[in-house]
This record gives sequence, structure tokens and C-alpha cells, in this order.
Amino acid sequence: MLKNYKVMIFGVVLVLVLAACQEESIEDNENEDGEPDNFSIGAAATGGEWHSIAASMSEEIQEIFPESNTDIVEGGSIANLTGIHEGTFDIGFSNGEAIPLAEEAEGEFEEPIDNAKTIASLYPNPLHIVVPESSDIYEIEDLEGQNVSPGLAGYSGEVMLQDVLSLYDMDYDDLGNIEYIGTQDAAELMRDGHLDAWVGVLGPPAAVIDELDTTMGIRLIPLEPEDTEALYDMNEGYAEYTIEEETYGGLEEDILTIAPETVLIVNEDTISEDVGYEITQMMFDNQETWANVTNIMEDFDAEYSIENIVGDLHPGAERYYEEEGLLEDE
Repeated sequence: MLKNYKVMIFGVVLVLVLAACQEESIEDNENEDGEPDNFSIGAAATGGEWHSIAASMSEEIQEIFPESNTDIVEGGSIANLTGIHEGTFDIGFSNGEAIPLAEEAEGEFEEPIDNAKTIASLYPNPLHIVVPESSDIYEIEDLEGQNVSPGLAGYSGEVMLQDVLSLYDMDYDDLGNIEYIGTQDAAELMRDGHLDAWVGVLGPPAAVIDELDTTMGIRLIPLEPEDTEALYDMNEGYAEYTIEEETYGGLEEDILTIAPETVLIVNEDTISEDVGYEITQMMFDNQETWANVTNIMEDFDAEYSIENIVGDLHPGAERYYEEEGLLEDE
């Protein structure tokens, strides 16, 4: 009985210590006026949607917190979650399939990440498997022996490609060569004939794919219905998605694929409930701003976000959605 009592006391003390550490982390990131001193935002490569949205967000953040600074860092879906875990980032973008992996310490994540909390789901980010129009690649098995780019190492494109290949009992050893390069470089290599297939996780219509279609002609490799079902069973962040024929000029049919959500996350250790609430409100008060940055955000609103939410909500976001009547009573 005494042993159990000691264990209970230890548990209570541990909870209080963790709470005190979180409060101290938040206070460390506040200036004399109680505003956050700095916002470090984990985005992705310059020129992409995440970087563009982050740039507009930083302007709006400084309107709300004029004494604060913002820094935008090129990260990536996995790198941004890791950066939040390590305290490098206060805000970040990630893809929906990476969040369950981070929570369970699977895939690229060596330990559970529990301080990354969701503010909003922004838009679907479908998988594009792009090949030249003249290519003899028509299905996943045809990637065998081909030069393929999964994007940059640590980005969602690589995770998703590996999962797709696994459905066909394939892996990187079955491919001819792997090129870890960014979007624009992949497009250049494909135009020069040095890349047979490129995997991108991009909101459609993606400008770089439009450009490739105009300059050389492209096709997209579809998944099978059983593939999308198996991928969802593998990871609930994978949702079935159809890239409609009219999205790109070179398409002759709708393309079945998967699309994790782009999710805006924050570091619960450095973003207090009140600041999280302000960030959430900012996202929905500036819908037109985001839509002007990228038409991918045209359908974004609080209803869309909560219907497609991934991960655990930040307390500030939860308060906002509750006030808007968007959270069902349990």
C-alpha cells in the first residue's frame, strides 16, 4: 500500500513538473508585454505553396503581435514535425500522413512527438506521379529499372512513394536510380531526358506540372481503387482523391490517387492557449488573403478544416472551434 502511495505521489509530481516546464517554455518565448518574442515557421522550399502561405502568415502575425519577429525556414513535412519536437519551430506545415507516424514513433520518427498540435487542415495535397507523355511507363510496376525522383529526402513524396511501391512488393532496389532533388530541378531533369518519373505531393493545378505539360507533354500514373483502400488501411492520413481530367491539358482521363491534408501545426511548448487561439482566428479571418496567394486555398474555411482535421487540436484551436459551434459534444 505504501509502495502504491509513493508511486501515486511520484506521478502527481511528474505531471506538475511537466506542466511547469511547459509554462516556462511559453514564458521564455514571451516579451515584456506578454506577446510571443519570436515565431519560427517551418515551411518548405522557396516557391512552393507552404513557403508562400508562410510568408503571408508572417505579415498577419506581425499585425497581431507587432513586437514579435518571424523567421521562415525551409523544412518539409517530416523535418517540420521534428523541428517542433526539438523546439526549433513554433509553427509548421506538415502532411496528414506524417502526423500519425510522428505520434506513434514510426517511419522516420525515432521517438513519439506529442507537442505538435493542430491548428487547421488547409487543403488536400495529392500525390502526382509524373512521366513524360512519350514514356512507356503506364502503371506502378513499370517504374522498375527507371530513374525516379521522390523529391527531397525527408519530404512526404518519398514516404508515399515507398508505401505505394510496397503494395507491389517493390522497393528502391527495384528502381534504376533515385534522385533526391527539389521540384524545379526535377522538372529540368525530366525536360533534359535524365529523369523517367517524378513524384510530387502538390496542390493541383501545380504550376510546375502545367509548365512541363506545355513544354514537353506529361502524363500522370494512376493508382488502382484497391491501392487507395490499402494505403488508407496503412495510414489514416491517406485519403482517396481524384485529379480531374481538366486539371492539366495533357490528361485524357481522371487520375485516381491519394491526398493527405496539408496541416498547420504549432508547438504546444512555446505557443500558449491564448496565442494558439489568436493564430486560429487569424487563419479564418484572412481566408481571402490565402486564396489570393494560391487558388488551392479557395475552399478553405473553418467547416472544411474541422471536417478534415488530422491530429490532436491545440487548446487554443479547440476553444475557437467550440465557440464557432463546430465541435460535436461527446
